[in-house]
Amino acid sequence: MIKSTENSWVPTPKQTRFLSIPFSVKEAFYAGAVGAGKSDILLLYPIIHRLHENPKFKGLFLRRTFPELKEEIIPRSQDYFRKLGASYNKNDKLWEFPSGALFFFGHCENEDDVHKYDSMQPNYVAFDELTSFTEWQYLYITLQRVRTNIGSNLPAIVRSASNPGNIGHAWVRKRFIDPCPEGGSIIQSKTGLKRIFIPATVEDNPYIDPAYKLSLLSIPDRAERESKLYGKWDAYEGMVFEEFRDRNFPEEPENALHVIDEFEIPDWWPKLLAIDWGFAPPAMTYACWGAISPDKRVYIYRENFWQKTHISSWTSYLKELVDLENPRQIKLCYSAGQNRGQEHTVESEISEGLGRTVELSDNRSGSRISGKMLLHEYLRWKQNYIPTKEIPLYSEEYALWLHRNRSESEYRSYLRSYTQDEVETLPKLQIFNTCKLLINAIKSCSYDKTHPQDVAEFPGDDPYDTIRYLIDAADRYFEESSVEYQKLLQTQSIINKLNETQDWTSFYRNAQSLEFQDQVRPVRRYHRGQVSA
Repeated sequence: MIKSTENSWVPTPKQTRFLSIPFSVKEAFYAGAVGAGKSDILLLYPIIHRLHENPKFKGLFLRRTFPELKEEIIPRSQDYFRKLGASYNKNDKLWEFPSGALFFFGHCENEDDVHKYDSMQPNYVAFDELTSFTEWQYLYITLQRVRTNIGSNLPAIVRSASNPGNIGHAWVRKRFIDPCPEGGSIIQSKTGLKRIFIPATVEDNPYIDPAYKLSLLSIPDRAERESKLYGKWDAYEGMVFEEFRDRNFPEEPENALHVIDEFEIPDWWPKLLAIDWGFAPPAMTYACWGAISPDKRVYIYRENFWQKTHISSWTSYLKELVDLENPRQIKLCYSAGQNRGQEHTVESEISEGLGRTVELSDNRSGSRISGKMLLHEYLRWKQNYIPTKEIPLYSEEYALWLHRNRSESEYRSYLRSYTQDEVETLPKLQIFNTCKLLINAIKSCSYDKTHPQDVAEFPGDDPYDTIRYLIDAADRYFEESSVEYQKLLQTQSIINKLNETQDWTSFYRNAQSLEFQDQVRPVRRYHRGQVSA
């Protein structure tokens, strides 16, 4: 993809521009179309700058999976590095140069694979196909692992390259493209770190094979064609739920977190169960359990899943949990109610197996998109802005009227709405870290190319569909069960008072007055369980 001879390599003008970025710019992103020589420029970057001649230099070249390195990058490095006298260690996947400098190959297939490099402290890190990585992986290595030794005259830099698309499209676009879509300008963050985006298209490579360019022009899908030919970042989007956080990110508030450690769910919190039915792989039967807290949060505290397992088998397991926890509603995928030409539908079999009536999910036009938007709302961790003009003036007369003619709770709710402490409890959705299938499914959601407002179907998307059903049930609970929710708030108040005073006599008296005596038990551990086939 670049002009080379047996003993020389000649960069394109755009590659030359990328190579000339000063080391004071920690992050540089070379991006755009295919055929722009992205992998080559990342491999040769430290060589061209003669960093490999420093015995203290450590470089790290990253791809998301090892097969990508084995099949493409490592063989390509043989052509370049052996001519410089370097020797390759196959076991450790590293090149050692005559000076003693080291150049490693690594991968981060899973989120926590970044910790494999905790002790490395490289001077140079190259992320090849950056959009295949998650934002967390990039930020962790960039901000915490890339360092230099004082007096070594070595930089501490990150250089990346990628085409548009893939799961990281949204965060890469936000970090590098949106601040300066035309590229070429240095952007400085609030922390003082600098970054830059250098765009590249097929036209920027004068050495590209014309036949290869024609093959790109013949790609039928417009979004894919424009992204590969011209590096257009607005052709299509990547990760759908880019606000989702399974850990805290740098420079973000502590509440920007959806995945938490498990804790003991109180018995008296209303429970919900959602099920997506499937049999043969890659489909599965997936069950998702949620609990509603007094602060209007939904906690996903358990998941169960089965493949190639008959309905009678998994419903017998779930029935024990249903009888024990008594969910107020069980939602089931709409497809389970379809007529299969048999005496019983899947819905009726599941209902019979659980000993409970189930409610089918919504299948009206637009229900998938409205479900996606509702999940966005429950994942939101930023407070909504309310213009001052939309806040009505406080009325003492109305407050006294509420106190005389309505309930005490309505009166206090009105007073609270005018205090500065009245803010939303965000995010509204919390997921126990034991629900790994659901966490991975949310992170894997990408946009559908045919229906760009919807989530594309993918193997393993059953948990995503199931969480839509459950969030819809939770939202309807808040709308339709105001009386029950008020009891939930009062019950929480009684529990809080018990924790403060340890006055059990008052606790049981207050609980009885709420007619919750049989439901409120301050001590009992929920039943954990996860089944896979």
